[in-house]
Amino acid sequence: MASKGQSRFRVGISVYFLLLVEVLDVNDNIPEISVTSLVSTVKEDAPIDAMVGMITVADNDAGKNGQVTLNIQGSAPFKVQNSYKNYYALVVNGPLDRERASEYNVTITATDEGTPPLSSTSVITVHISDVNDNAPCFPEPIINVYVKENSQIGAVIHTVSAFDPDVGDNARITYSLLESSKSGPVTSMININSDSGDIHSLQSFNYEEIKTFEFKVQATDSGVPPLSSNVTVNVFILDENDNSPGILAPYSEY
Repeated sequence: MASKGQSRFRVGISVYFLLLVEVLDVNDNIPEISVTSLVSTVKEDAPIDAMVGMITVADNDAGKNGQVTLNIQGSAPFKVQNSYKNYYALVVNGPLDRERASEYNVTITATDEGTPPLSSTSVITVHISDVNDNAPCFPEPIINVYVKENSQIGAVIHTVSAFDPDVGDNARITYSLLESSKSGPVTSMININSDSGDIHSLQSFNYEEIKTFEFKVQATDSGVPPLSSNVTVNVFILDENDNSPGILAPYSEY
């Protein structure tokens, strides 16, 4: 700051002087964080260094008081990279899994180099979108079903159910029958509802003719590409007392 002054002496001589005042900065401004852009969702199969958003930081102080560093608190799979001056990129820094965490609240801290340092924080919510990375899963690898002989045609003998931890079409499951080479064609004996997994009998089973048969059920999701898994179903026909005793003629050699 410059100041111009004047001094008057009795003899009528004036003296002018220039006063320079230097104002020293103190660290009295907190860094300010701004999110300039942010993608709506990040796919759970996003590669390392995939861009999530752009961040700017500003500190109105001078010198070291205005120099700022950014850090992410906690263990979120993201990091900040300095791209240009006060512009930073928020990028992926680890594997993502929507089934474990569908969103992250990323806390970013900006700290200047003043004495004492001042800091501020900003929380950015990152949403993770689903990809079809899980096949439907049956709770057990083998299902044993017991059916009484002479049961009603069209009765539901069992209901299979698979689970898919994905969401949307990636988790929408349909069921189908797979023939078994051991038991021959089973589509003449049973049918399955593709949506509910209900297995219906197409005939009334006779224990004296068939005691057991085997087939597989396939569960397929509607993702792109679709994923599937199988379960083996063993059907055991239970005998009922539906035959009267028979008397055999005595054996004779004559």
